[in-house]
Amino acid sequence: MNRNIGIYLLLSIFLLFFSLSGMVFALDPVEIDYGDQNAVEGYAQTMFDQGYNLYQAGRYDDAVQFFIDAITVKPDLAKAWYWLARTYQETNMVDEAIWAWEKVIQLEPDNTQAQYFLKKMQNWKLYGKEAWEAYEQAQNAYLQGQYTPAIQLFETAIQENPNFDAAYYWLGISQLKNGDHAAATRSLEKYLTMQPQDKNAQYWLNQAKKGKN
Repeated sequence: MNRNIGIYLLLSIFLLFFSLSGMVFALDPVEIDYGDQNAVEGYAQTMFDQGYNLYQAGRYDDAVQFFIDAITVKPDLAKAWYWLARTYQETNMVDEAIWAWEKVIQLEPDNTQAQYFLKKMQNWKLYGKEAWEAYEQAQNAYLQGQYTPAIQLFETAIQENPNFDAAYYWLGISQLKNGDHAAATRSLEKYLTMQPQDKNAQYWLNQAKKGKN
C-alpha cells in the first residue's frame, strides 16, 4: 500500500471515531506534498468524509471547517463545494451559499440541483427566505390547478414581503382562475403600480374587470 494512502486511511478511521463520539477537536496543520497527487486526493477525501459525517450529525459549523480544508488542498473537488453550499444554505448564510453554489456550477455546469439551489439563494436574498418559500409553494399549487391554496400562499408571501411584485401578479391570476374578479382586479392593479409597463398584466386586469377568466 502507498505510504501516503495508508496514513490517510488511518486518519480517516481516527476522525470517524471522534466524530461519532461527539468530541470536537482541531487538527494540527498537516504538511502535504502537493507534488504527490495521491497524497492531495487522499487528504482532501479524508477531510470531505469527516465534513459529511459532521453534516449528517447536524454539526454544521464543524462540517464547514472540514469542507473548507478539503477544497483548500483540492479546489476542484466539486462534491466538497456542493456540501459546503448545502451547509451554508441550511444555516441561512445566504451570501456564502451563493458563493459556494456558483463554484459548484463553475465546476459542473450541468448540475441542475446546484442551478436550482443557486436561484433559490438569490431569491432568498432578493425577497427574503419566508416570502420566497411561500411564493415557490404557491407556484407549485397554481401549476396543479389548486387555486385556493395558491391564493393563500401568495398572500403569505406578500405578508412577508409587501414589495414582492410577482406575488401580486400571480395572486391576481389565481384569483381570476378562481372566479373572484373583484379580488383579481385589486391584486393586478396593485401589481401594475409596481410594474406599469407589463402588457400581460394589463390584459388580465381588463379581463378581470369584464368578469372574464
